[in-house]
This record gives sequence, C-alpha cells and structure tokens, in this order.
Amino acid sequence: MRQSTELDEKLLKRRKAMVTGIIALTAFVLLGYIFGAWRFLQHMGDYLEEELARRLTSVATLTAEVIEAGDFPYEIESERLPLVRGELNAVLSKVHSENQMQGVYLVDENYWVLASSHGLFGPGDRLSILEEDSLAVAQAFAGLAYAAPMQMVAGNRFKSAFAPVHGILDDVLAIVVVQANADFFNLLSVFQGGLVVGGIVSVALAVLFSVFLFWAITRLSKTHESLRKSERLASMGQMAATVAHEIRNPLGIIKGTADVLKSRFGGTEDADELLDFIPSEVRRLNRLVSDFLTFARDRELERGATDLCRSVEKSLVSLQDELAKAHVKLYKQFEDIPPVRHDEDAISQLVLNLTLNSIQSMNGGGEITVRLKNYSRKRGRAYVQVAVQDTGCGFEVDEAKIFEPFFTTKTSGSGLGLAICRRLVEKHNGWIEVESEPGKGTVIRFYLPT
Repeated sequence: MRQSTELDEKLLKRRKAMVTGIIALTAFVLLGYIFGAWRFLQHMGDYLEEELARRLTSVATLTAEVIEAGDFPYEIESERLPLVRGELNAVLSKVHSENQMQGVYLVDENYWVLASSHGLFGPGDRLSILEEDSLAVAQAFAGLAYAAPMQMVAGNRFKSAFAPVHGILDDVLAIVVVQANADFFNLLSVFQGGLVVGGIVSVALAVLFSVFLFWAITRLSKTHESLRKSERLASMGQMAATVAHEIRNPLGIIKGTADVLKSRFGGTEDADELLDFIPSEVRRLNRLVSDFLTFARDRELERGATDLCRSVEKSLVSLQDELAKAHVKLYKQFEDIPPVRHDEDAISQLVLNLTLNSIQSMNGGGEITVRLKNYSRKRGRAYVQVAVQDTGCGFEVDEAKIFEPFFTTKTSGSGLGLAICRRLVEKHNGWIEVESEPGKGTVIRFYLPT
C-alpha cells in the first residue's frame, strides 16, 4: 500500500514536471516569436524611414537642379523673384503632385518662404518648423542634400529633406524643402503594441492553462486513487460478506449451546457468570458481523417513513438493557420538527451505532443526550439536526480519517460504524460531523433535509 502510494506520488511529480516543461517551452516559443516579430517590425520601421529619407533627398535634389537649370537663380540674385514666382510655384506644385508630397518650398536662410506648392505655407510666410531641423538646414546651406529625422506635429508624423539651390557663382542662394506625410508609421506602432499585448495575454493564458493542467492531473490522480481504493474495499467487502455469512451459523450454535449448558449446569454464581459471558461475546461478534454485512451490501433506501421522532424513539427503546448494564442515563430533547422522509431501518441503525459508541466510551456510567431540532436553512433548504452527545472519554478528531472504513480509536471494533453512518446520512442527502475533546466527551451531529 505504502509502496503503491509512493509510486503514485512519483508518477504525479513526473507528470507535473512534464507539463511544466511543455508549458515553459510553449511560453518560450511564444515569447521568442513575439519578440522576433517585434524586432522585425522595428527593423522594418527603420528600413522604411531610411528609404523615405533617400526618396525625399532625391526629390529635393532633382527639384533644386530643375530650379538651377532655369533663370530662377539669376532672378533671385537680382531680387526680381516676384516676376517669376508664379512660374516657380508651378514647378514646385508639379513636383508636389507627381511625388505625393505634403509640401514643397523654396526657403532662404532665415526660413522665409520664397515660393511654394499648394502646401500649408505660402510665399512670405516664415517656415518656423524648420527650427526643429536646424542641423539639417545648416547642412543644406553648406551645400549638402540632407534628410531630417521624423517629426510629430499636431498629432501627425512627417519627414523633411533639404537640397541647396546654387547661384551663378556657385554660392547657395536658398534651399528646397520637401515634406512627406509619414502617418503610415503609426500602423507599425499599432502592430508593435498589439504584439506586446498579445505576448502578455499569451503568457497569462499559458499560466492559466498550466494551472488548469496541474489541477486536472491532481484530480485525475485522486480519482484514480479513489477508484483503486473503492475496488479494494469492494473486494474486501465481498470477502467479508462471505466470511461473515459463514461465521453467523457457528455463532448461533455457540449461543444455543451456552443456553443449554446454563439450563443444565447453572446454579452456582461462578457458573452463571461464565455461562453469561459466552452469549454476551456472541452478541458482540454478531454485531461485528452485521457491520461487515451492512457495509458490503450497501442496499438502496426506502424512504417511506416521515415521523423522524418516532423512528429515533423506537431505536432508543431497544437500547434500554445496554444502558442499564452500563449505568448510563439517557436524556431526550425533541423539538417540534416537520416531516422528514427517511428509511426507518437506516435511521434506526444510525442511532443505534452512535448510541452504542457513546455507551462503549463510558466506563462506570455517564450521560447520553439525544437531541432533535430544526436547523437553519442551507442552500435554500431546511434541515433537521439529530445530535448524540455523551460524557465519555472523547478522542482527538482526525477529519481526514474519522469516517474512513476500518479506522477506529477503540481497541476493539470493526472501524465500520462511522463509515456506515456517513454512508446512510449521505444517502438521505444530508451530512454528518463530529466534535470531540479528550476527557470531555463527544457529540456527533447529522443533518437531514425536510
């Protein structure tokens, strides 16, 4: 038995370790995939920004070359730009529409717009947002085409590139500014955020799934152990029933023989004591046999009776001889209770088992109190409480074992009494509980639905 339990525990640990490994591997793969996808999107964003910067720089450079190829530099140097501004605006507007820009501007070194496409700023406006890109603007006025970092203005992303426009003497007269909308980068951010959220949710689900698997494995192991215990008890019950049936016949013969011997040879005090001892031990053995048979048969109840007080009273009457021999006083406290559908024989056996246990726990007399009273509603139903309280020796209550078959705190007995009681109470859809303290007595209560 102990070796089997140890094997089950080892098997349970191995299964839990296997589940832990699978869950850990799954979580690792999920996190690896999510991190890889997040890094891919980040690299994709960097790549797209670089491509956008190259494209804008190329557009700005080509636009500057177109301006340099015309008479525009000469007009700018001679301060006659207003004469050709319309034509210059048309050139910038064409670049704007063909390349799907947000704006194309020709700007001097003080950020004043000299010409523009149909953008947000017109000639004479100051393009103050270029102050954010002062480094890139300085590079452009130094003669180099340059793209500025991504900017966020009024909730919109955009990127700018600058190219110098040279004069006749190869000096930089102005710069071409091209701006493109970059809101599509927000989509990458959304994907990255979704991956983070998905990662957290996936890990949480993996943890919950692992907890569920641990619970399921534990329950499966307990169920397996319970089934194995039930099979073992069923085998023992069948064996006990067979043996008990065979024992009852010799017990009857022994009792009958003892009665014959008493009638023939009784008369002396010592002989009477010895001849009375045999029937009392036969009765005790017969009770043990009856317990085994009751536990093994597990018959279906016939819940036809309704007067619970009468059934309990009837059971207590049959114990008068036992109470008198043990010098135990019996007290009854019965409240007015509603009808309770029950099996009269089962209730009789219940009360007899509990009362006999109380009698056996008292040496030299004591008191037993049997109570019937109404119990407050539980889960929408009313119950009746039946309690058997004694002033016996009491014992330490082990909640896990007290109702297990063959468990007993006494030196004699089958250990089936409380197991049978619990089974009978549960078949009535009730429950049973024990309260005891060494040296102070015991009270056992069971509850039946009305």
